[in-house]
Amino acid sequence: MRTGRIKTEWASLSMAQDGNVIVCAKRGDGPCCMRFNSLEHLKQAIDNKKILVKKWAVAVPGSLCILKPVALPALDLAEAAKMVEFELPSLVPLPPETIVYGCTLLNKQDNILNVLVCIVKLKTLNQYLEPYKAIGTEPQRIILDSLAIQNWFNTTVAATQGPGVGVFVNKHHCVVLTSIDGNFHKAAELTLSGADVATSSREIVEEILNQREELSGSLKKTTFILLAGAKEYVSAIKRLLSLMPPESAFTPKVTVVGNPQITYYEDGGYKHDNNSNRCEAAVAAGLHELAANSKLPHSNLLPQHYVRSSQRKLLLFNCFVTGGLSLLLLLLLWLCLAATNWRIARVSHKIELQIAPIEHIAGSVESKRQRVKAIQKQLSHRGQITQIAEELYRYTPKTISISELRFTSTHSKASIEIKGQADSLSSAFEYTDAMSKADLLDKIQIINVQQIPRPGGSVVEFKANCVIRRLTQ
Repeated sequence: MRTGRIKTEWASLSMAQDGNVIVCAKRGDGPCCMRFNSLEHLKQAIDNKKILVKKWAVAVPGSLCILKPVALPALDLAEAAKMVEFELPSLVPLPPETIVYGCTLLNKQDNILNVLVCIVKLKTLNQYLEPYKAIGTEPQRIILDSLAIQNWFNTTVAATQGPGVGVFVNKHHCVVLTSIDGNFHKAAELTLSGADVATSSREIVEEILNQREELSGSLKKTTFILLAGAKEYVSAIKRLLSLMPPESAFTPKVTVVGNPQITYYEDGGYKHDNNSNRCEAAVAAGLHELAANSKLPHSNLLPQHYVRSSQRKLLLFNCFVTGGLSLLLLLLLWLCLAATNWRIARVSHKIELQIAPIEHIAGSVESKRQRVKAIQKQLSHRGQITQIAEELYRYTPKTISISELRFTSTHSKASIEIKGQADSLSSAFEYTDAMSKADLLDKIQIINVQQIPRPGGSVVEFKANCVIRRLTQ
């Protein structure tokens, strides 16, 4: 007995008439079919964490569905699937909100797609899914069981060009389905007595011939047949087909397909099983391959409220992930800033330890340095007075005499106020032009001029103001 936990993205479910449940999930290198005695038995395995599945797929019996072919002028199946919604009133006399539908490709002729529409009542589907929901398995893919078997045949035996008939037979049940170029065409389910293998085999061969007769023209002559299931039935059917008379113009290519292997779950372990639920195993295996590889997406019979519920769960999950990542980002940013501050504090502490022994000396030195700087600032412009006097002497015309010079210095600027006399008004006003050549003295502004009579004539007295240029030099 092999033990161990199974953890997988997709798993499929198929329930047999005897209550057994077949689960197909990826285990190791490939899918594995496991039998459980009942849904409750499966629930125990799920509750005990022996099987962990994110998404479930379920097969719906053909007896619950209505299959309707329809021809649509579409380029591909995706476009045809959108058109099917408008064809529903002509296919079934039921309100659209009370049904669920899916579609799959039959064949393509020029620009016309022949599509098989699978329709099931929403109420019927919910009743069928209720036992699965009761054990906590909410399906994400719901597929017609005949499509799952057809896909299992295509997966087991490479799809062959042309028409084909697949037969899966158990002691009490048989499925006969037709495909063309690997696309599902038609299916029929037969209930067998189980007592007489020969009689049951003749019924199955008759159904094969009936489905063959529905094919058109030359397709009837090149039909290949795939047989799987109980060995005694497979052998009998193969023998009957080999006895077909030559005049029937029917030369089938019969291939016997190996049955899917089943393991039985018991007490947390898996052991080889010889149970007869081979048809359900084929359904589960084909369904798992469809779901895991996202095949036939337009054949999904999942109701809209399931879709919305799944979307809400996905949105909620994405919100939690986004919020968690945002908080993690903020935490990392805070840690980076904290680490930076910690490094700065550590370096500062080392510097403070080095400064501590000379801190009192450094304070005294800094005080003296500031004092020297203030003295230098006070003395830095003393030479300007001499330069001012020199420029006044050089550029003042002989017609002007200076009687008073007042120097004013502030933190931001320095200026001088000049009082003097001129021999005429014009000479006083021309003083500004005369001093324009000075380097240190900015433009002189005459702010007061008056002519004063004196014995023997008159004299012009004036007052001027001048800002010292280049105060920092």
